Amino acid sequence: MKQLYITVLIIASFAALPGQTYSNVTSESKATITEMTPQRKRIDTVKIELSNVPKPIDPATQIVIVKEKEPDINFSRLIPIISTLTGLVVGFFLNRFYEWYTNRKKIKKNGKRWSIELKTLEEPIKQQIKSIEEFKLSIAKREWSYDSLELMTTISNDRFSSLDKNDLMDYLDNKTKSPWHKQLFSSEARIQEQYNKAAKISNHIHGFIDVLNHNFQHLNNKWDEFQDGISATSKKLNQDLDTLNIQINSLKYLIANDTEKLYSNEQYKPFFDLYFRFISHLNQNPNYNIHRMRVDFLDPAMMELGKLTKDNRILQTASSISILYTDLRAVNSEKDYVLDNMTELISRYNKSLDALVKIIEKLDEKIIS
Repeated sequence: MKQLYITVLIIASFAALPGQTYSNVTSESKATITEMTPQRKRIDTVKIELSNVPKPIDPATQIVIVKEKEPDINFSRLIPIISTLTGLVVGFFLNRFYEWYTNRKKIKKNGKRWSIELKTLEEPIKQQIKSIEEFKLSIAKREWSYDSLELMTTISNDRFSSLDKNDLMDYLDNKTKSPWHKQLFSSEARIQEQYNKAAKISNHIHGFIDVLNHNFQHLNNKWDEFQDGISATSKKLNQDLDTLNIQINSLKYLIANDTEKLYSNEQYKPFFDLYFRFISHLNQNPNYNIHRMRVDFLDPAMMELGKLTKDNRILQTASSISILYTDLRAVNSEKDYVLDNMTELISRYNKSLDALVKIIEKLDEKIIS
């Protein structure tokens, strides 16, 4: 009976081999043989001849093959697709974050440059005010020589010509914006209000720069005008002095050869002594203050000539002295004019200095309110 069982198992194994199937995931199939024992007579031996031809299996024996259930979706094929899509999404967001970070860094860098350029204006403006004040004091002394006016070219518009106005606007717009988590709930009106605030500050800064540049150009022009005016009036005064010198020498010659004898030589002598003493002092002192000419010569000379009114030959000399009065007034007028302009410019620069302090305070605020 034991041999019968072994023989049946061998036949069942050969019969099951052609019918086995394999899943796509290379899992092994398991075969389970269920034996059905029919009610039959006891047989001691069963003779089975083995041959190449398969023998039929007893119908009483059932062979059951249990196959593992295949998955509904082939997950192994989806893994590469999912990985690729995930990489694309992550790469896209990383690229967007890098662009945002780079742009934000650039905006801060440009804004910092604007802030530095504006802050470095404070000292040059103070120095310009000091230079104008010293120049004013020098002119007010009414001396012929005066201090030169120092022009601070560092406060001209050239220093801002290399800066982009859009960079400043981006920087201010970034500062006036609410934090990103608040922007999600901000209305369009609120966003526009913040942008308008940034634009207002930007326009204020550019207006400040334009005014500062205008003041510098105005100062430069007034300095040039003063230089030209003083040069022209001084030149005319020197020419008129030369003319007076020629006339007095001619007058002295006529009086020395006078036949009318209207006045004695002693009466003319004070005038001639006064003039030649003045000319000698003028020639020996190249730094002579020409503004003293009125006290040192013009006023006393006119008093002496007033004593000689009967002599018509002195009229031309008196006329030349009167022209020198006019020349001195012209020089003083140039100085008075430049003093008025310098006073106005000091006021303007002080206002610009106050405006600069407020601008710097705005730029230093973390969030402009």
